Order: sequence, then C-alpha cells, then structure tokens
Amino acid sequence: MLDLRRMSLLCDLAEVGSVTAVAERRSITSSAVSQQLRVLEDEVGAVLLRREGRTLGLTPSGLVLVEHARRVLKAVDETLSAVAATRDRAAGRVAVASFNMGIPLLAVPLMRRLRIAEPGIRVEVQQQTSPASLRLLRRGEVDIAVTCSYDFLGHEVLGGLTSETLIFEPLVLLAPAQWRQRVRTGGLAALAEAPWVTGPPDSGLGVAVTRLANDTGFTARVAHRLVGAQNICEVAATEVAAAVVPLLAVPDRLAGLIVPGVDLGTRTISAVVRDGRRADPTMTSVLHTLGAIADEALAGSAEWSVAS
Repeated sequence: MLDLRRMSLLCDLAEVGSVTAVAERRSITSSAVSQQLRVLEDEVGAVLLRREGRTLGLTPSGLVLVEHARRVLKAVDETLSAVAATRDRAAGRVAVASFNMGIPLLAVPLMRRLRIAEPGIRVEVQQQTSPASLRLLRRGEVDIAVTCSYDFLGHEVLGGLTSETLIFEPLVLLAPAQWRQRVRTGGLAALAEAPWVTGPPDSGLGVAVTRLANDTGFTARVAHRLVGAQNICEVAATEVAAAVVPLLAVPDRLAGLIVPGVDLGTRTISAVVRDGRRADPTMTSVLHTLGAIADEALAGSAEWSVAS
C-alpha cells in the first residue's frame, strides 16, 4: 500500500520544482523529503526522479505516479466529505489557521455566529502566518486556512487546494496632519523626510512602504517596525509617523488620517481548503458563514469611508 504522505511530497515536487521548496512548504528538512521520496521509489519499484543540472525532474514513471496520486489524494478528501454528508446536520471539529488580522475580523465572529446557528460545529483557531497556514492545511493539521496576499507580491501555487476570495480591499495611506496637507499639494514626494511605521522588511506592508518610496524617488525612513496592521494603526494614531495599511484595519476613529486618492495596491483575504473537502457540508456551512461576515465587514467599511 502506497503511503499518502509520500505521494503528497511527490506532487509538491512536481509543482514547486525542488526538494528545498518542498521542505519549506511542508516545514520539514530537505533530507527528510529526499529520504521519503527514495522510500516511495522503493515502494513502486521504479525510478521517479532524475537530476537535470541543479534541478530535480520527474521521470516518465514519476509523471504517471503524480497524475494518479493527485486523483487518489483528492478521492480521499472526497470520501471524507461523502461520509460527512450522511450526517443529519453539519457537525464536528473545524480547525482554522489564520493570519493575525483575520482573527478579530473573521475567525472570532465565525465562532460567535456558529455557536448559535450551528452548535454542532466546534471551531478551533490558531494564529499563523499565511504561508504557515497553507503548510498546516496541506499536512492535514487544519481544515481551513484564512490567508492574505498582496497584488504586488508573488502568489503561492495552490495545487490541490481551493481558494475562495472573502475580501478584496485597497491599501491606504495614513499620515500626520502636518504631512497630509503637504501630500495634497506636493504629492507623495512630500513624505521623503517623514518617519514611517510599518511591518518587518519582508512583510507585505513592509514591502508596500519600500515600493511607495522607491517609486516616488526616496528611501523611506522607517522609525517603527511592528507585527500586525492594527498595531501599525495605533502608532500612526499618535501622528508621529506615516503608514500604509489595509482599509479594514483602520478603526472608524482614525478615518481622518487617511490621505485620499493614493493608489498603493490591494490586499486579498481568502479562505483556502483542500479540493476534496469543499463539498463537506460542515465545510460548506463554515465557508458560507465566513463569506457573510466578510460581506458585512466590507459594507460597514464602505459606509464610513464614503462618509469620511
């Protein structure tokens, strides 16, 4: 009997192209990936991999196995969904991994709403970065990953996963009063000497500030680096630094800090599940509820942003 986890690793290799990338995707060592793939070759009695310069390619046998392994892995999830469909109502544990802002924005309202509407569903939440959430989803350790991505960054290949967009929102510029007027008259170049508050250098918001500055012709003077758009907003509220944040991260009381008319890109918040689990009635109920919560959040944001 072939091991499902080893077949998953081979499918990953077909998608991302290197043992190192597979190891990063699965949060295991490269040597562990190589060892498991060698065991898989022994199990099927065929050479599955071949070295092509510095990359590792699939042999004809490997390509055939990947094609069938994808069907098998999807069929396993579909089997679980079919069994779940025999229950009288949606029920069971649903593990959700979410990036930081997704917790108060989506996960907590989900728990509150389902506790009343679907008491048979038990939602368990853990905070993770978006890449970590997808790794946990692929390993079967969570059922849903709530992720965020930015239009100016590359998107991870979602082989074997289905993504549903929940929220599509613009990034906005927050600036202290003395800088807002300068931007209105002199454009973004007026922020060349302004201090900034943003995320870590490799985060989406950190990259957004770097891009804004570079495109405008200056180097951003970052005075504060924080994790979480909400924290960035709170520092920006002291009016000691400018910031770039997603629209929904801005509390109503800080709407006056937004400098209108600045195109800074967009952010997408998605719910991601394994392909074969999408038809599970419990998963369908959770995804539907997440969608309703997201729609309400967007509607509320549109109301106050127009009013401001």
